[in-house]
Order: sequence, then structure tokens, then C-alpha cells
Amino acid sequence: MSADPVAVWREILDRFEADIALTVSGGSPEPWTPPSGVGPVPAELAERALRVADAQRETAAILARTKADAAAHLEALDAVPGSRSSGHALLLDVRG
Repeated sequence: MSADPVAVWREILDRFEADIALTVSGGSPEPWTPPSGVGPVPAELAERALRVADAQRETAAILARTKADAAAHLEALDAVPGSRSSGHALLLDVRG
């Protein structure tokens, strides 16, 4: 006897939602391997699945922006003379 597809998909969507919450709070979810033979999303869970997919896309966009911001900050630090190699304290006037 095979598992109830609705129950299986609820577990999958629960896992995705938990991973999203963990990611946006700074955590790192465990790698996920899709179960085999689950079939398509049941009609009664289609709207939830679409919301989860939208949340995953938004989370990926947030992470991409965060990564780009961090890279820009590192680039700015690299532009400050002696900021990486002098071993001395360096003050930077950020107010102008």
C-alpha cells in the first residue's frame, strides 16, 4: 500500500516552509533530496505549493541581494589604503 499523496505533499511543503524560515533567520537548512514516486502536487494543495514556490523565489532574491551588498562592502574595504595589510588601527570618516 502506498502513502497518501496529500500527506506526503503536506510533509514536503512543511519542510520547504521550515527551510525558508530557517534561511531568513540566518540558518542553513540541511540538503534536501526529493522523495521518489510522490507524483504531482494534489489539487487541494496547489495554492499552498504556489505560495511556497513564491516564498522560495523571494528568499533566493533576498539572499542574492545580501550577497551583493556584502561583496560591495568588502570591495569598499579593499579600496581603503592599508586596510588589509598594515596591522594598525584605521579610522575611516564616514560622515564626510
